This record gives sequence, C-alpha cells and structure tokens, in this order.
Amino acid sequence: MHDGASAARAIAMAAATLLAACRGAPSRSDALRALERSPLSHDTATLYRRVWKDGPPWFSCAEVIAKFDGHADTASVRDQVGNWRALVVSGWVVLRDTSAGVVSDPGWCAAHLTDVGRVTASGWIEVERDSFPTGHRRRGWTVPIGHQHLTVHDRPVRVGRDTATVDYVESVAANANGKAMDADRDSVYRRGLLVKSADGWRVIRVGAAPSDQNTP
Repeated sequence: MHDGASAARAIAMAAATLLAACRGAPSRSDALRALERSPLSHDTATLYRRVWKDGPPWFSCAEVIAKFDGHADTASVRDQVGNWRALVVSGWVVLRDTSAGVVSDPGWCAAHLTDVGRVTASGWIEVERDSFPTGHRRRGWTVPIGHQHLTVHDRPVRVGRDTATVDYVESVAANANGKAMDADRDSVYRRGLLVKSADGWRVIRVGAAPSDQNTP
C-alpha cells in the first residue's frame, strides 16, 4: 500500500511539472508566428541557386556522372555541379562533352538546356565568372528556386519564467525551378530562443538544433 501511494505521488508530481512547463510555453502556432515575424529566423527574400553550364575543367561527362554518387573529388566535381543530377533526371538539361578548340586545352562536360524558353520565362539569368585555371570564363545561370519555409513539429519547451525554446525546420517552398533541382528536399534543423513580452512571444536568438534533432 505504501509503495503504491509513493508511486502515485511521483506520477502526480511529474504530471504537475510537465503541465506547468507546457502552461508557460507558447503553442506551436504562437512559436511559428514569432519565427515568421523575426528577421533572425525568417528571410522573406527570394532564394537563388547557381547552375553551372561548364563543368569542372578537363572532366568528361562520363567522369562527372560517375562521381554523382561517390565521395571522391567532391570539392572539384560534385560540389560544383551538385544540381546537375536532379536537372538531368527532370529532363531540364542534357550533358554533352565539348572542346575548347586547341589540342593542348582539352574540353570538358557542359550542361545544355532542353527548353530555353521555359527556363528564361521562369527567371534563369545567364552569368559568367572567372573561375577556371585556364583563364576561361565559366558560364552558368542564377536561378530563383522559391522562398524559405519554416515548420514547427513539436510544442516549444519552457526554460525560464518567460522564455522557451522551439525546434523548427528550415526548408524551401520551391517553385518549378527548385523542384527540378530537388531544392524542396533540403532541410536545416534549428533551435530558437523565445521570450514573452507585452506584444507576445518574440525570437531573441537562433542556432543549430542539437545533433539528435538533425536526423530526418
């Protein structure tokens, strides 16, 4: 009987503690409104990505494609043309080997648009950059892919009298360009610190979420 009463008191105390913590924390919708209002956590500007037309110098298309799923040479290959695979799968670009025109300066893989009119209408802007060791200007496009999207899955947790933490996911509300690049599959997990004021909850700090939150 004594053990049963002790267990019941322990459960009641735990429930009361949990209730108090929940009562002092904002709701998920309150936290989301605070995150979306704050420039610390929410960027309302259009998001852009670079799509290169010219692949890494002296890499054939066969070499580039072979490295799509690998971990070798990521800095010189996969990180530079990381959105090519999705664009090829979606049918927006095709890859072809090209030639620089002289024997001593071999060609490399280049991306070609399958529908120039469509991408132009969706905001692709041609750019050139000096990034090749050969001195050639690297060509590509700056592409609008959508806007930032925030999601709060779990209720915030009270950490002080008028403060709480909220874990949220930062992703891309992708347009057609972004979906063709699989940009809507990219997510970043973050944690915000909220404080309660006369005007409601507001964000005072944002950082990376704990590592255990970063696994989808």
